[in-house]
Amino acid sequence: MSRRNQGSKLDVMAYIICQIPGIIFFYFRTNKLVRFIILVFLLVFYCEFLHYYFVLLMCKWPTLPHQQAEGTIGGMKSPPLKAMIIADTHILGWREGHWLDRIRREWMMERSFQASMTIHNPQVVFMLGDLLDEGKWCSSKEFNFHVKRFKKMFKVPSGTDVYTVAGNHDIGFHYMISDYNRRRFDKAFSTSPVKMVHKDGVTFVLLNSMAMEGDGCNLCSQAINDLEDISWELKCAKGISEGKEMPAVCNGFKKFKYSQPILLQHFPMYRASDANCTLPDAAPLDEKYIPFREKWDCLSQEASKQLFDWINPRLIISGHTHHGCYVLHNEVTPEWTVSSFSWRNKKIPSFLLAVITETNFEVSQCYLPNEYTIFSLYITGILIILISLLFPRRQPTVIYDEDTKLH
Repeated sequence: MSRRNQGSKLDVMAYIICQIPGIIFFYFRTNKLVRFIILVFLLVFYCEFLHYYFVLLMCKWPTLPHQQAEGTIGGMKSPPLKAMIIADTHILGWREGHWLDRIRREWMMERSFQASMTIHNPQVVFMLGDLLDEGKWCSSKEFNFHVKRFKKMFKVPSGTDVYTVAGNHDIGFHYMISDYNRRRFDKAFSTSPVKMVHKDGVTFVLLNSMAMEGDGCNLCSQAINDLEDISWELKCAKGISEGKEMPAVCNGFKKFKYSQPILLQHFPMYRASDANCTLPDAAPLDEKYIPFREKWDCLSQEASKQLFDWINPRLIISGHTHHGCYVLHNEVTPEWTVSSFSWRNKKIPSFLLAVITETNFEVSQCYLPNEYTIFSLYITGILIILISLLFPRRQPTVIYDEDTKLH
């Protein structure tokens, strides 16, 4: 008997569930308020959620030539490493910008980043500085609050590694860096003045650009010492891979398979200006030809030369300028400058996707949704909703069967 009752309840529930779409459609046709609420919900859902997926689905991973598409790890073939690179998110604090601007732009960044995590699923994410807009000014309480917000917005799935470098908005330009501010950022984001990372047979060198001032300060001295050690490690690994007899100093370093490194930093290498940048998201004409100030807009010529001599990178990726750029140094080494990830700094923000093996790489740009497109969608959607409300209310139709008698 109890089973029969249970079956009856399930039948009733199934019947009710099956009736819900019909009831909603009935009220959608006959009740303007219900129609308005449903259409507004669908408009907001598309503009604030689905649109990000549709736009980012158009961005694909670059492809390597077939014969170069696999590296080797421990003698076994492996697919190329997939990396996502972003820069200059500039999470607003409590001093700059309007609260509504902060909420709106941070929602857009979070949705874009999380949509890309779902669609592209990179193995590693590099964040090239200026994560926070007011890190150089804020108190410990503010800093911890902003870090918590940042990590919530840019949360990555398990299995995805994240590496970060400091920017001038995170800890200040060289002249205003304090040991306290630098160390709290290093602790919060697991950074250091210089770090070498090995990932799936690919070597990366991550650099704090403000440590390349060259004035002998504690931060600069630590960075130079670390760079010299890394330079020796790379030379030893390369010599061993080529079967050369190496000096005794190499015995003190950890052994790894040599791969010409990729340099990641906040400041671009020295260049006179953005005049030769021709990417779609390059600086506008009124900014393109403004000369760069060394140690402010880019690294100094001296620091750039040191990095080429010590690291000998095959690829350089930087941020800081808020505009995209591709340049070739010494007609050999390419540098990509990734534009800002925030709509506050760029009308159409972008990021980079890179596929990398031990010997080769390919890089492509991905563009986030255009803020003006979203506004246009809202305006168009609201007009359509208002027009739909002008149609007369549709009265329900009563159908009589042949046995129905009218009195």
